[in-house]
Amino acid sequence: MGKWLWFIFFLIPVSVFAQVFPVDAASGKIYYTEEVLVKDSPRSDLYFRAKSWFKSSSENKQVLQIDDAVNGLIIGSNYSLLLVNDGHKHEPLRLWYTCKMEMEDDRYWFSLSDFEIQKDTLAVTAEKIDLKQPLESMIYLKNKEKAENKPESSPEWLAEAAHQCILDLIENLKTSML
Repeated sequence: MGKWLWFIFFLIPVSVFAQVFPVDAASGKIYYTEEVLVKDSPRSDLYFRAKSWFKSSSENKQVLQIDDAVNGLIIGSNYSLLLVNDGHKHEPLRLWYTCKMEMEDDRYWFSLSDFEIQKDTLAVTAEKIDLKQPLESMIYLKNKEKAENKPESSPEWLAEAAHQCILDLIENLKTSML
């Protein structure tokens, strides 16, 4: 009994920080997708709710890349603000993503992909420089021989913050589509 208790005691801290991102097998990129059923909702209503969500979630006027009301398809790129605590300071970042939404009567599909992290400024220079890096390259091992995509130990704070930000984004999207 005592051995099991110690085993569980040491296992809990490890599992709290381990974030498992869904990864597309073909591309190796982080990719969230889901089909959501919405009872008694025609495609046109779902389309306008989706378009309203895109507009309300961004200050950028050029968010939409594809806006097809006839076929019920919207694709746009946007970002969420991410305040990351690395143990020493809070660092503001932007988590960029692409959202694709397809609507039919009583259901819609969404996919979130192409996640990138952006730091607005560099401390070395006085000018504003936009640097975007794929989220995968910042949180997963770069050694291609390891096929398991296990997170590195150093960017755990980023993985945890990004994972929570994406889950909050999905929850906000689903709430807006009701």
